[in-house]
Amino acid sequence: MVNTAFERRLKREQLIRLISFLGVLVAFFVVILTVENMLISCLLAFVFSYLLNPLVTFMERKGFNRALAISLVFVAVTGLFTVVVSATFPFISDQVASLRSELPKYIDGTIRLIEETEERLAALSGTLFTIDISDKVETTLLAWTSSLFDDLPRIVTKIFSILLLAPFFSFFLLKDGRTFSKILLMMVPNNIFELVLTLYYQINTQIGQFVRARLLEAALVGLIVWIGLAAIGARYATLLAIFAALTNLIPYIGPFIGAVPALIIALINGEGAVGIFLVMMIYLIAQLVDALLLIPLVVAKIVDLHPITVVIAIIIGAQVMGVLGMLISIPVASAIKVTVTSVYGHLTGFRT
Repeated sequence: MVNTAFERRLKREQLIRLISFLGVLVAFFVVILTVENMLISCLLAFVFSYLLNPLVTFMERKGFNRALAISLVFVAVTGLFTVVVSATFPFISDQVASLRSELPKYIDGTIRLIEETEERLAALSGTLFTIDISDKVETTLLAWTSSLFDDLPRIVTKIFSILLLAPFFSFFLLKDGRTFSKILLMMVPNNIFELVLTLYYQINTQIGQFVRARLLEAALVGLIVWIGLAAIGARYATLLAIFAALTNLIPYIGPFIGAVPALIIALINGEGAVGIFLVMMIYLIAQLVDALLLIPLVVAKIVDLHPITVVIAIIIGAQVMGVLGMLISIPVASAIKVTVTSVYGHLTGFRT
């Protein structure tokens, strides 16, 4: 009878701990998904913490107090960021202003290119099929550009608030992340504690490596594009390189999206066959370096996902959260794979 009462109390305690654990996770996701700017701020905070944690840990092993190590790293990074922004902002600002003034020309040129393509396809196909997307594209481009520049003050304000929140969150993630993890793990019932601890370690390690690898990959691709475009004297080389670096974070389709603006600008400016060929070669070289060197050496070993799985994850991410969903789809899919594999092994006793 005593054993039965003890077992009931133990099961009740484990159930309470499990409900508390799941409740905290649900509350966390509800907050970051419903509070404005919270999701992007938290994602950036995790990215910053994953980037800076190796350096903080290195300094901590050298004898620095963790809080002091974090403060020194933040001061150094803030100083470097300030220097880079101060040096590049006037130049980038001039390019943005120039692009804004010439945007009607590029919109008209894009519509003209689409109309010429439609005419060629109509001449080749005859009456088999007709393509008429130029009007829709024009309406979409005009609405998008008008919205972009009209909403620029609001966008800048939003970015500014995110850039304030993200470092603030990342500082406390680095400083108190271990404590928060211990408190959360204390809520886990004993019968699944080992499973949850293993999952936490595997997912945390994998996502940290993935974030660092993908950002390094994107930065190198952007640098190659910038050097190439600057060497041939292409207009808006810096903006196009930044765009190429950001879109390269989207697997498979990102590199193609990143090359489109440069090709359109070259076509509209009448660069000729040689100029267009050079632009294409710059992006091709950047992607060859990425595909043959960066991905095999830096990225491929971190996330072991089948290409079909990657494509499906990107499509789902795009449907659910747009561009942001496409960016985070791969680490989320990888975390799901690790979780499913570990839970299956825990339930069946099978070890991969």
